Amino acid sequence: MDDYTLHDLGLGETITDSVYNDEGHLLISKGAIISYELLSKLKKHNGNYFRTLDQLSQSLKPNDLVSKENIKTSIEAVQIVFVDMIHNEKTGLNPAIPNEHIDLVVNVVESLMATLYTSEKLLYTVTELMDSDDYTYRHSVNVAILSILTAKSMHYNEKEIKDIALGALLHDIGKAKVVNLVRKPAELTEFEKKEMKMHPEYGYQMVKDIETLPYSVKQIIRYHHEKMDGTGYPFGLVGMEIPLYIRLITVCDMYDAMTSNRTYRKKMPIHTALEILMKDAVYKIDPEVYRQMTSTICIFPNGQGVLLSDGRIGIVSLYRHQNPTRPNVQIIDFNVKKGSIDVQEVDLTKHFTLFIIDTWNPSDFAKDFRATIDQNAFYQMTAEEKEKYASSIL
Repeated sequence: MDDYTLHDLGLGETITDSVYNDEGHLLISKGAIISYELLSKLKKHNGNYFRTLDQLSQSLKPNDLVSKENIKTSIEAVQIVFVDMIHNEKTGLNPAIPNEHIDLVVNVVESLMATLYTSEKLLYTVTELMDSDDYTYRHSVNVAILSILTAKSMHYNEKEIKDIALGALLHDIGKAKVVNLVRKPAELTEFEKKEMKMHPEYGYQMVKDIETLPYSVKQIIRYHHEKMDGTGYPFGLVGMEIPLYIRLITVCDMYDAMTSNRTYRKKMPIHTALEILMKDAVYKIDPEVYRQMTSTICIFPNGQGVLLSDGRIGIVSLYRHQNPTRPNVQIIDFNVKKGSIDVQEVDLTKHFTLFIIDTWNPSDFAKDFRATIDQNAFYQMTAEEKEKYASSIL
């Protein structure tokens, strides 16, 4: 069967003739169903598949939003503050953050602002952050970066943005008091969840008497889990009782929590997280903050693996800020007969019936493509499953 290609059929369809490689060995039997198992089999048959994918994805990766060195320094600064507070908590010392640590996080904010405040065309992408494996520190830096971009989009002035970013870096400081729950590798019990929900108040008690810390930063720490419909915590504030700058932090916090790996669950794809937040924007979160935040996010960054609605897979090659769900995709054509990969660039703005339905990580292809898809197939989640997933954010 000459030039037999997977995308001629699409996922779920049946191969009508057996397929052999050039040495005459059977690759795919007649009657086989096009599936991720088949893709995995092809990958194992020829190592060039992985090298081709890796080279393609690496060549398409965008420049870092913030340099890796700056990110690493930011994480380390947040870690110093947290570790000191954890030590104080265990030894019964004064829980207040010392002034030298406040200066440390202020320097981090100024460094991030120097990069993020001046550029007009920066888009946020989730960064898997290097040498630290503790979610809390990475999360604080991620939320600060996203908050700066969102606040800038909402036309806050520079002083206000600095205070918002400082609040973002410190918003979870109260988790130092419940660090054993933060690091628990399994889902929390109901009692543990109630204790975890006290971390905003614990954090506020740590900073309330620090005169050099702006009032807005203290409010962010205390109220960042409040929701506009009153379902938040710890006080169940409603609507305009929650200042706008806190609503901004809340949305950025939720977004990064959903799109980051945790000890007890995998991260959610960006488009699925935004779908959940869009639903929440009706009652729980500020819809204008949601709109402004999404305008700063790169939903399908260059180099991102994507699964298309017709079953083909590809890698994003051109992201469009003004049309974020319709990028250019370099579609990967697995030629079973020849044991090779061909690449075809497709502009989704010109293919109105073709959609991105999920994402995958090209760097995982060499391990097991089936596992990669299984771990990320959130588009198949039911509404109830999505709700449970979102409600696990604490």
